Amino acid sequence: QSNPTTLVDRDRAAPRRAPRHMLVPSPARAAAAAAAAFVVNSAGADSSLLGIPGTWELKETRAGNLCMARAVFTQDPPGADEGRVTVSSPCFDTGSGAWRAVYTGDAPTFGWALDYERSTVLYSASRVEAARPGGTVKARGIIRAAKRSEPNKLAPVGTFEAQA
Repeated sequence: QSNPTTLVDRDRAAPRRAPRHMLVPSPARAAAAAAAAFVVNSAGADSSLLGIPGTWELKETRAGNLCMARAVFTQDPPGADEGRVTVSSPCFDTGSGAWRAVYTGDAPTFGWALDYERSTVLYSASRVEAARPGGTVKARGIIRAAKRSEPNKLAPVGTFEAQA
C-alpha cells in the first residue's frame, strides 16, 4: 500500500528558489543580502535596540590585517528599519551604502552594504548583543565582497567586531 503525500509534503521536498523579496536586484539594494538568509519581520520591532541611528566603532580584520573604522548609521524617516550608512577608515576608502535591520524571534541583527567603484562590500552582523537604555550595543560578523563586474562571486574577506 502506498503512502499518499500531501501538497505540503511535496512542497517541502521540492527544491526552491529564494522568495522574490529576498533576491538582491542590484548592489545598491544589497543590504538585504548582507543580512544573509534571515527573514525580515519588523512588526513591533525597534532598531534603537541596535544602536541605530548612531555611530559604531569597528575593529575589522581583512586579509589578515587589523584596522579600525567608524560607521555612521542614519534613518529616514526616524524609526525606520533601514537607512543609509557611511564607513570611514584610514585603511580603506570611505564607503557609503544602505543598512537594514533584521528580526528573527528574539534575536535582532542587521547588515549593511557599501558600494565602491569596482566592488560591493557586505557586512553581516551574525551576533548582536542589544543594550538596555544607556548601555553599549556590541556586534560581531563577517565581511564579504564581490567585484561589481562579478556580483555573483561574493566571497568572505574578513570579520568585524563593533560597538555603539
